[in-house]
Amino acid sequence: MRPSLVPLFHALIPSRSARERLGLIVVLMVAMASGAAAAPEFVQRAQVDGTGPAAVKARPVAKGWFTRALEAASTAPITECEYFLLAPESGEGGEATGPTGGGLALIAQRRVARPGEVLLEREVLFEEGSLRVLHTERIKGERRTLTYREIQPAGARTWQAEWHAEGGRGRILGHGWHRSTHEIFVAPAELKGPLELLDDLRSGVPATSVSMLDPLAARASQLEVEGLPGSETASRVLRATRSDGTLALEVGISEGGTELSFLRFTRGQRVASAITREEYERRFELWNRPRIPAHERVRATLLGQR
Repeated sequence: MRPSLVPLFHALIPSRSARERLGLIVVLMVAMASGAAAAPEFVQRAQVDGTGPAAVKARPVAKGWFTRALEAASTAPITECEYFLLAPESGEGGEATGPTGGGLALIAQRRVARPGEVLLEREVLFEEGSLRVLHTERIKGERRTLTYREIQPAGARTWQAEWHAEGGRGRILGHGWHRSTHEIFVAPAELKGPLELLDDLRSGVPATSVSMLDPLAARASQLEVEGLPGSETASRVLRATRSDGTLALEVGISEGGTELSFLRFTRGQRVASAITREEYERRFELWNRPRIPAHERVRATLLGQR
């Protein structure tokens, strides 16, 4: 301690003994030293000037959970949406007719990308029967989670699978089917869900053979991927077929891009053609209006004729 500070300490603690004064002086010296080392301006100067203990012993400081949560909240996810109308394919390019303007189902697909995680979603609304299908796949590192849910006015049923991309042991859960399901299955390496496979195809990931977990069949299927000649609406056409020859997926992709012009899930004349968001919302509102049962419509017609 410098001699100029001794009278000050004696003036501050005049009633203490020499031993007590010495103890208090040591405590004050430690407090002053620790306060100087922890002062924000001191640390800032040491980091800027490159001098001092903070510069000599510079170590990376791990971020706390609160800081990580703030950074995650401030990072806006990237969301991509596309819409389709599933309807009988018309050779003349005309629209199919029907009670609500034609169409069998509306399809909305979304891709939400966050740091270290991708969420793929598909929502299907059928015109008849009020059936709604929600299909989601979450990709987080090597972990994969697939959820497939069918919702009807009479109830709902859910099928969920969890596995790792490197393969190994996976788990399947089912609720609302004929019986509850909780079973283990062996996932092959590079097993993909239908939405992840579609995401790879549109991104141009080369593949001729791929394993896909099919929620409708509740098992993994080996698919063969082939390229087909393009058309006026699609510059690239890719088709994935199962080992028994049935169609798993056929898509038309714009040249040099990732936009889809159509989707096909089964062989035949039904195709999901791309539509605008405005058209999707118009039909969605039309299809969700309360409908009068057929017997009540007939009864109203008969009463009106009397």
